[in-house]
Amino acid sequence: MSNTCIICGSPFTVTDGQRELIQATAPVIAGERIDIPDPTLCPDCRFQRRLAHHNEHNLYKRKCDKTGKDIVSIVSPDKPYVVYDVEEWWKDDWDPMQYGRDFNFDRPFFEQFAELMKVVPRMSVMQSMNENSLYTSCVSHLKDCYMLFTSDHSRDCNYGVWVQTCNDCTDNHLLDQCELCYECLFSDHLYNCTYVHLSSNCRDSAFLFDCQGCSNCFLCSNLRNKQYHIANKEYSKEEYEEKMKEFPMSSHSNLEAMRARFDEVIKDAIHLRMWRRGRINDSTGDLLEDCENCKDCFELTRGKDCQFTLGFEVKNTIDCTYANGEVGYEMCECFPMPFQSAFNLNSYIGANMYYCDLCMNNCQNCFGCIGLKHKEYYILNKQYTREEYEELVPRIIKHMRNTPYVESGPETGPGPEKSSDPSPDPIPATEWGNLFPIELSIFTYNESQAQDYYPREEKTKDTMSYVPATTQVADDISNVPDTITDEVLACESCKRNYKIIAQELRFYRERNLPIPRKCFECRLFKRKSYKNPRKLCTRDCSKCGKEMETTYGSERKEKVYCEECYLKEVY
Repeated sequence: MSNTCIICGSPFTVTDGQRELIQATAPVIAGERIDIPDPTLCPDCRFQRRLAHHNEHNLYKRKCDKTGKDIVSIVSPDKPYVVYDVEEWWKDDWDPMQYGRDFNFDRPFFEQFAELMKVVPRMSVMQSMNENSLYTSCVSHLKDCYMLFTSDHSRDCNYGVWVQTCNDCTDNHLLDQCELCYECLFSDHLYNCTYVHLSSNCRDSAFLFDCQGCSNCFLCSNLRNKQYHIANKEYSKEEYEEKMKEFPMSSHSNLEAMRARFDEVIKDAIHLRMWRRGRINDSTGDLLEDCENCKDCFELTRGKDCQFTLGFEVKNTIDCTYANGEVGYEMCECFPMPFQSAFNLNSYIGANMYYCDLCMNNCQNCFGCIGLKHKEYYILNKQYTREEYEELVPRIIKHMRNTPYVESGPETGPGPEKSSDPSPDPIPATEWGNLFPIELSIFTYNESQAQDYYPREEKTKDTMSYVPATTQVADDISNVPDTITDEVLACESCKRNYKIIAQELRFYRERNLPIPRKCFECRLFKRKSYKNPRKLCTRDCSKCGKEMETTYGSERKEKVYCEECYLKEVY
């Protein structure tokens, strides 16, 4: 069925397959399924809305509202929310049910939920099962990690996003099962690698693009099972080792020069229309690993029967972002997500959950709740019997069906590009069937991840005053003293102050790498700049001319091949 987005005016289609995924998450009350209406926002605007509820990497200093102690939090101190230190939040000495209230049928549901959000304590950072990893969020099972986000099961890792099962890695993005890696992107099973992108099973290498099974390779692209190569040219072991003396990476100036050469390597390489690894069957999107029947998915690992999903080990989902689990619709940062549920944020494990936030440890049959742990049959944090719950929830849903959905969002700037094609009037949107609007996010738009992909206003100018660097950093790591950890540095791009911590200095020395001259955020955005937009388009194969679906726009200059041409060229 065709529809018109109520936000950007673009036409979009809801297929039977999408409708089936959505209805699989619909609530079943007293044996009867309550249908969820078709989306009234296009996939782009739905994705933007979810990202607006996700703070990927911003941390703030504030007071714990329970103890008064200084804490690190993803919620800035100027926000009107109650925030507990993560350890205090998990304790049983406070009761989220004390904030429970009756549902008022004379008021919109979202309005009542927004009031509940302002009184129920929130976790300072999203963490569980961590050890000595305070400055992290959206993480679990970390040990001795620092400034790591959306990551799990890693140790001694610093400054990264989506780092899974890694050891001793610094400044990486989308890394899986790697060790001793620096500045790597969407790669797996790497060992002792620096600046390696879109590669697998490589070791003792640097500046590789799209290589597999390679070792002792440098400034190479599109190689398979090679050793002792520089700029795609083969050398003997002795020749390689002698030649590599010309490229000392301990020097910052030399490293920057090689980064510039690496950009040229990437530009001249063959690019597959859709970057992937492992088995990919009947799937579309980008940065996929071991996916089957996944459509319009991005940064998805081990997915099956999904659409518009970003996550890890996910099945039968639609419109889920930073998710893990099965049978979900319109959820963000649910890892693992409640089963057969929809419209939830930051809620882990459980089933039959709707419009909940920060509900943990196997909550079931809850509607519009915040901060619950292992509870069942709750509405707006108030407990009901099963019979009362099954009588009240359908009435609330009916009320939501009659309440218009309003998405105001930021006041200035464009969101997803508005279509100029004539299209029918949009189907009226109601609260039921839509995730919380952007204005209910606990983050400002420009500190959420939505700003990265859909900039809708000028990024707020930093009001902090920065001090000049207290030292000049030596060009070569061999000349950097231990006292660098006591100094204040200034980012050469944005002028923000940053520091080098002891474990970071150890990593650079052991890897013979220079001290970075940019802050964490600028380094992160540089890595992200190598990723394509999370949007599919059509262009012709640069080899055979066949039209194909890809994330490389037709205006891009790279050589982009279809699968058939790519396999013939690379293998």
